[in-house]
Amino acid sequence: MTKISDKPKKGTGDRRKRKAEKIKALLFDFGGTLAFLDYDLLAREFSRDGRKLDALTLEHAEYVGRQKIDDLLMAGEKDVVLAYAHFFRAWLEAAGIPAEEVVEHGERFGAIHREATLWRVVRPGTFEALERLKSAGYKLAIVSNAEGQVEADTKRFGLAPFFDVIIDSHIVGVAKPDPRIFHIALERLGVAPDEVRFAGDIFSIDILGARAAGIEARLIDQHERYHWVDHQKIRHIEELHPLK
Repeated sequence: MTKISDKPKKGTGDRRKRKAEKIKALLFDFGGTLAFLDYDLLAREFSRDGRKLDALTLEHAEYVGRQKIDDLLMAGEKDVVLAYAHFFRAWLEAAGIPAEEVVEHGERFGAIHREATLWRVVRPGTFEALERLKSAGYKLAIVSNAEGQVEADTKRFGLAPFFDVIIDSHIVGVAKPDPRIFHIALERLGVAPDEVRFAGDIFSIDILGARAAGIEARLIDQHERYHWVDHQKIRHIEELHPLK
């Protein structure tokens, strides 16, 4: 993929400041933004005799999967589910897992996820960041591609009290990058596109979906490895809308 750049041009500092002053609500993806995969558990599940995996190796390799999704969707692929299947294969092979084991691990991944979401690790600073934003008067919402469990998961993890609106693609019947899922969130929050900012972890799904809805977005890139896209990136949600 040709490296894509959509960073603001020089001289836009004043416009960005005025934009920040207009912000009334902040939107967040769920998996990979608020809650992360349990890489420690997956490293144990995917290890075999003579092939010991560690969590950080798996997390770094997952970026190869993200690039595969971006390659496919930005080349015109419309089937997001199919793109995620390619993501999983590219991710595991980048972690050193043989191709012939991918189906087996995919089945195990799905089984664990159905029992209790694998996006279950809320990283340090998340609660504190949400508390600061909520206390400052901002409306907060989740916009997630999921299977209907996001609201229950936010309650289980203690995140639910921070959010005014939770949009789960399975519940509303439309998924990112379709901008309509963002329109639903805006309508429920009672805000305009230029009054919100969004954070998500996959460029072709989260960022392009938000952009299609007229929403400014930041790309979560905790390990600074999202090198094929030149977009405004943040390492943690606390950077989405820093408070003075």
